Amino acid sequence: MKKEYDLKTLKKRPGKPKVDREASKTMISIRIDGSLVANLKTEATRLGIPYQTLIGSVLCRYVSGELIDKQSIKWLKRA
Repeated sequence: MKKEYDLKTLKKRPGKPKVDREASKTMISIRIDGSLVANLKTEATRLGIPYQTLIGSVLCRYVSGELIDKQSIKWLKRA
């Protein structure tokens, strides 16, 4: 790898960039208890990943049905 690159020689790609809106990330603002964020950061550090990636992964797994709320399981057993 070079120590320095001449960025003046870069060329712009022709046309518009192709963006899949469903694949792109969306910035949101959410209020979460500080203790929960601290626990998530600790777990992310243990796993060696950024904590925001961990949060996104947990949300994705919950929405896809891989993670189930314990209260829901108790409710389903009663029915």
